[in-house]
Amino acid sequence: MNLLELMIGSTLLAMAAGSSLQLWALAGAAAVAQERQQERMEQAEVVLARAETALRRLAPGSGDCGTATSRVWQLLAAEPLAQGLERQLETSATGDGVVLRLVVAGAAEPRQRLYVPAVLGLCATAQGGGGGTL
Repeated sequence: MNLLELMIGSTLLAMAAGSSLQLWALAGAAAVAQERQQERMEQAEVVLARAETALRRLAPGSGDCGTATSRVWQLLAAEPLAQGLERQLETSATGDGVVLRLVVAGAAEPRQRLYVPAVLGLCATAQGGGGGTL
């Protein structure tokens, strides 16, 4: 083997090693990005669970459902968020609840929940009314 063959062989080996290292680095970066995305999705689920727990701890109100809806809105707006999450609150289409939408950075679809104060037992509802006897 002469010097020229040795130089060409070592150059090819160095180029192959460099390409291999670049591929490993890209694969590692993709794995880290996927892991971070999974962590953000898990954090969104934690926020939703924490919100539901906090809402279930609210004492039933003596006011109407409109007042209870504003209490739910305030509680949901005050919940802390992890980095990479964005909260969007809106009134439900029927107007009797609050939609909590969590936009996770990098996710195609947001995580969302509908919280209706009447379902959570936070509204004072009219009792009786039938007029019949038992």
